[in-house]
Amino acid sequence: MSTFTLSTAFHLQPQKELIAFVGGGGKTSLLFALGAALPGRRLLTTTTRIFAAQMDRAQELIFATENTEENEKNIRAALDRANICLVVGEVAGDKAVGVSPELPGRWMAWSDVDFVLVEADGSRMRPIKAPAEHEPVIPPETTLVVPVVGIDALNGRFSQVTHRPEIAAELLNWSVFSDQLSASDVAQLIAHPQGGLKDVPAGARVVPFINKVETAVQLHAARQIAHQLLQTSRIERVIIGAMKLAQPVLEVHQRVTAVILAAGRGKRMGQQTKQLLPWGSSTVLGQTIANVQQTDVHNHLVITGHEAEAVTHIAQAAGVQTVHNPDFATGEMISSLQTAVRALDESVTAVLVVLADQPMIESQTMDLLLEAYWQGHSDLIAPVFAGKRGNPVLIGRRYFDELLALPPTDAPRTLLRRHADKLHLVEVPTDAILRDLDDPQQYAREQKRWGES
Repeated sequence: MSTFTLSTAFHLQPQKELIAFVGGGGKTSLLFALGAALPGRRLLTTTTRIFAAQMDRAQELIFATENTEENEKNIRAALDRANICLVVGEVAGDKAVGVSPELPGRWMAWSDVDFVLVEADGSRMRPIKAPAEHEPVIPPETTLVVPVVGIDALNGRFSQVTHRPEIAAELLNWSVFSDQLSASDVAQLIAHPQGGLKDVPAGARVVPFINKVETAVQLHAARQIAHQLLQTSRIERVIIGAMKLAQPVLEVHQRVTAVILAAGRGKRMGQQTKQLLPWGSSTVLGQTIANVQQTDVHNHLVITGHEAEAVTHIAQAAGVQTVHNPDFATGEMISSLQTAVRALDESVTAVLVVLADQPMIESQTMDLLLEAYWQGHSDLIAPVFAGKRGNPVLIGRRYFDELLALPPTDAPRTLLRRHADKLHLVEVPTDAILRDLDDPQQYAREQKRWGES
């Protein structure tokens, strides 16, 4: 169960955010729900059109006119009454016309307005869309752009679930229409500079919202979309949810790097370097990397030290980047983790610390830790079996400075002890988290056990 609210999921600033919603799949519902969840004085509006029937959701409704002074007077009076109001233009048919894109920025400059939320795009009730030349209409002062997509875009025929399918097909480089969109297609449309990222102001954050996720199958697909979206540096995080639910946020995906510590000598193994030993059809390190690559982490990093050339060869064969720890001989584990943290991009919000000599830990076990992180339970997470804590562990960015300050004689578990009140323990179904390959006897037992499984 997620601990995120709508406002915490978007990681909003305490005050002064101008938020623009684009795409399809429930923008209006998200606009009203987030507006209701935020504190302070909030203005809701549209720069395109909004269905007249949807205006019934507004506590206060103001129809803007050409009289600027009258508009300001009416809006401030509505905010005094309810702290929130919807501002639209005149009603034409079954829709209300949007306001000029200059107005939301002006309202945001008022000292007594905290948030302005703008529906900046139309989709004719379709779950996904590609924008035409005149779309979207994002105010230039926007600080956060939210591309919205409904997961039901995967369910129907492409031409039926997509608004402006001809443009979408062009963005996807299709020579002929496909019957259905794949998760990869959806991610590509959201992340395309002429798709979900079209006309995003240079300084604005981008946080896609994948809506209508209500089943395990839909959640699996949404995670695939989120994983691909986070390969685009412009995107900060991805929210998965369902506006129909009482708790609409299911998961918040951010960038996690799996750091595989493979620098040690493993002295108790004798003359052999344990991460290079055979394991099934691969090596101990090769199998560990393969397991990690089957998880939903967004990047992988192997830290080398002893036998660096051989370790690097295994990692590169698997397509994984390596970073060398020159201090591996002293304080191997902590110095290797510090080496990794120093090498991370600032967009990485957490590391999953994996020991190279635990090839028996399956991807499903690691994904349980990631799931707890996505659901907001903590950013300091460890697995537990039968009351005993094991590896791997997840460590969030807020602990990185403290981690870098640890002396060579220390270990990452110091953080877990210091912050026991913040540590979230995840019960896992196997004791593999408690076992590693310390000596030849343990290696022989584990290899046999693996072969029999």
